[in-house]
Amino acid sequence: MTRTFELDRVPLFRELPAEHLAALEGAAVRQLFEAGEVVFRQGDPPEYLYVVESGAVDVVVESAGEELVLATFDVDSFFGELAIFDDRPRNATARTTERTSLVCVPGSAVIALLERYPTAARKFIGAIAQRLRGTVELVSRLQIRNVNEVAEERMTMAERIADEVARFGGSWTFIIIFGVLLFAWMGLNTYRVLAHPPDPFPFIFLNLILSCVAAIQAPIIMMSQNRHSMKDRLQADMDYRVNIKAEIAVQQLHRKVDELRVMLLQQRTTAARRE
Repeated sequence: MTRTFELDRVPLFRELPAEHLAALEGAAVRQLFEAGEVVFRQGDPPEYLYVVESGAVDVVVESAGEELVLATFDVDSFFGELAIFDDRPRNATARTTERTSLVCVPGSAVIALLERYPTAARKFIGAIAQRLRGTVELVSRLQIRNVNEVAEERMTMAERIADEVARFGGSWTFIIIFGVLLFAWMGLNTYRVLAHPPDPFPFIFLNLILSCVAAIQAPIIMMSQNRHSMKDRLQADMDYRVNIKAEIAVQQLHRKVDELRVMLLQQRTTAARRE
């Protein structure tokens, strides 16, 4: 009988007895998907456990209005096992990144295997636990948003006014207008212009107005500076999350390189034995 797929190529099934492997391989079917085609969507009922025969599959979820790639599965990897075990709808979407061939093992066959062979159950549980830990860590750390949008959402009316006052008070427009008004006031309040000026030299009323403006303007500008300091801290937190995402991506690349090295070593060992 022609084997649908050699499941012993997958590390998860490698140590299974031959009769159990034969039962899974006999129940499995092969499906072909084009690049960008959806294997299953979030909320779909579980039917198969999938093994990647060729190509690659991304598992994604929606996070903060964007798609977050939880994992990428390539040749000899398996996915879609969680919904098989708890018999609940899919909690993520699987999409191919290139032309892909998948071996679909019915969920009923997997459950029957676990009931008959406890060692396989332990291996499945270990694999699921490892993936859940990575997924929880990824989702909890990588809710990345635009820091400017977050700051805008948190701003109160008083903070908006403070920003506008600080922006106008630190512009050449304010300096020019204030200088013109200052010299106009001093010019009008001289004895050469008015016989009885309301605020003669040394312009005590003008000094009072300047002191009041400075007393009001300083705390408003400090309010704006404090808000910008909070924005800087928020930016630093966002940068930290981006760094975590990059670190996880690098770790995934290292894992894939290690898997390729193991596969290459196995192939060399097999070739040496044949010789």
